[in-house]
Amino acid sequence: MTTIQDFAVRADSALSLSGVLASALPHDLGTAQGPTRYTVPAVFSRRPQPREVDLLHGAGTRQRLADAGYSDVELHVSDRRLLITNTNLVDLKAGLAHLVGMILRDISAQAAQERTDRTDELEALGQVEEVRVESLRKAAADIHFD
Repeated sequence: MTTIQDFAVRADSALSLSGVLASALPHDLGTAQGPTRYTVPAVFSRRPQPREVDLLHGAGTRQRLADAGYSDVELHVSDRRLLITNTNLVDLKAGLAHLVGMILRDISAQAAQERTDRTDELEALGQVEEVRVESLRKAAADIHFD
């Protein structure tokens, strides 16, 4: 039985890819008529969180791909799939898969850090609010209508 805590652990686990979805590759791949560049769909280990999607689609990801010599490659999230466009299985095996894995690891870590920072900030604001409310209570209690 899956519990809420199990879901939370999975949602906070590092985003990764479990493999290429071979059944979604072009049907004529490996033939004379087959494309040399195409979209390779890969399956995420879990559903990406909105911030992870934003980071993955951001300029930093495009820059990292371009810096590594993959300026034509793009990464797009489609539900639980990562669509790696303008590439092929050879490029992925030759190093692009490793780069994509590093990008996902870094994005996952950044999103987790941002969540932690936001939680810490909300806790601090909550404490400030508690102090404010207690101060108001004390001030109100000091008023006597004798």
